[in-house]
Amino acid sequence: MTTDPAEQLQHLYETELRPVFEELEAERQALLQRLLISGLIALAATGLLVLLVLRWGFEISFFVIVAGITIWWIVNGGRVQRYRANFKNHVVGRLVRFFNATMRYEPNSGISQAEFSASEIFRQRIDRYSHEDLITGTIGATAFRFSEVHAEYKTESTDSKGRRRTTWHTIFKGIFYIADFNKHFNGRTIVQPDVAQSLLGGLGQMLQGVGRKLSFSGDELVKLEDPEFEKLFVVYSTDQIEARYILSTSLMQRLTQFRKTMGVDVSLSFVNSKINLAIATRKNLFEPPHLWQSTRLQLSDLQEYLQDIKLAEDVVNELNLNLRIWTKA
Repeated sequence: MTTDPAEQLQHLYETELRPVFEELEAERQALLQRLLISGLIALAATGLLVLLVLRWGFEISFFVIVAGITIWWIVNGGRVQRYRANFKNHVVGRLVRFFNATMRYEPNSGISQAEFSASEIFRQRIDRYSHEDLITGTIGATAFRFSEVHAEYKTESTDSKGRRRTTWHTIFKGIFYIADFNKHFNGRTIVQPDVAQSLLGGLGQMLQGVGRKLSFSGDELVKLEDPEFEKLFVVYSTDQIEARYILSTSLMQRLTQFRKTMGVDVSLSFVNSKINLAIATRKNLFEPPHLWQSTRLQLSDLQEYLQDIKLAEDVVNELNLNLRIWTKA
């Protein structure tokens, strides 16, 4: 069998993926037809009910409309989710294994809330947490795992009529990545986007140091001698010496380049022999095409999925995590 990656992908496409796409397309078309027919029936029934209760006032009519939409979704939502699950299991799962035989894909799993909190990157109270699309594996000597994560907190308020309102705020939404750093850390080192300094310059940097000391016991602002890195990131640590040891000149350069390549906010922490990496993005990974788009994907359409899977390798290579300059104590 050929060892050329392009030819191997072509073989996978012809022998395994093309038949799957045909099955998914048939499922999609049947699902669309069902959604359309049931939607028309639900719309007609809701319209009739609205006419019957219109004399009772707007609020009752609105309730009937919402109830109709809810019933329609309950009837059809399961089929939509099955279509989505079939795509992820049979297409994305195959692509993950094709990319690296050590990698495993679990669409309904993810980085746990306990792991997310243990990173200490985000210390806001979490009131709602969700995850999906877990990928685990090994690149060289480095074990890793990453998934999509959405962490939120809520605030409650009361309006002038005494009605309580709950508002949800995003703490983090994006890709959360955990990898072995092959060193047991004595302290914790946190690297976050430097928003204050970019906006306020030297005053922002001073406020960062004061604010962190007031908010988090033991954390101190770490000044590093890399101007480009300092423009993008702010570093806090419970151990100034260890922080400078971890953030070597080469690693700071790699982090700077990685941040520029990603083009989005990146936060990190070095805690308990792990590097935790939070990449903020609103992109939803590994989803099937929209229901109104054909599922008969071509070979070229798979590149975006492969690029997202390749993140596992990019982090290890870009940050040079396979370079074992330490041993665990």
